[in-house]
Amino acid sequence: MNNRSLKCSLAAIWLFAFASVGIAQEAHVVPGATAVYVSDFELDAANVTPDQSRLSRARRLAGSVSPLHLTQQDPKAKSQQIVAEMSDTLIADLRSKGVDARRVSGTTEVPAQGWLVRGVFLSVDEGNRVRRAVVGFGAGQGKIELAIAIDALPNPTPQPLYQEIEGQSRKHAPGAMVKLNPYVAAARYVMAGNDEKANIKEVAGQVADAVVARMKGRAEAPQQ
Repeated sequence: MNNRSLKCSLAAIWLFAFASVGIAQEAHVVPGATAVYVSDFELDAANVTPDQSRLSRARRLAGSVSPLHLTQQDPKAKSQQIVAEMSDTLIADLRSKGVDARRVSGTTEVPAQGWLVRGVFLSVDEGNRVRRAVVGFGAGQGKIELAIAIDALPNPTPQPLYQEIEGQSRKHAPGAMVKLNPYVAAARYVMAGNDEKANIKEVAGQVADAVVARMKGRAEAPQQ
């Protein structure tokens, strides 16, 4: 091998190593990161059958203004689909940022270490009253939002994200009326428009950014 070939080979090796280090640094953005457990977000479903309910047919004909409004799908199946898609999209976003993200169900025992991400879909009316969102009740729900909590573990009994307001739930609108816990709810995100996939993708990306920021802040904080 002549000197010119040797120099080219060394240059190629150096460039490959430099690029690999750069990619690794870009992916692993959270120093000392531990696993993030994404618990399925809460989303209720109306107890109706799409093709047998006059009310549901009327609401479908009225048109949809959010990704939660009744479609030809069974409300329970639609609710499960939205929850699964949100969890999977959020986990993919976190993994793309170098975070070890895993999906857990709401009944899974809280892990001993890492982070727990919880959430609930909300319906907010013009009077700023907040209810748990319900798939299957058409355009009467109001603005749809997602509230999340990001808990550092260990935390055997995370505080409730919200509490139901007694005497107000299910009185004039579907879904339980709730009050968010200001000491737990980390952020609220609006799901605007009727493009379900675009809404989920956008909100999941915002939640992933919030989780990474929280992890970085804790990792960089002075140790007591």
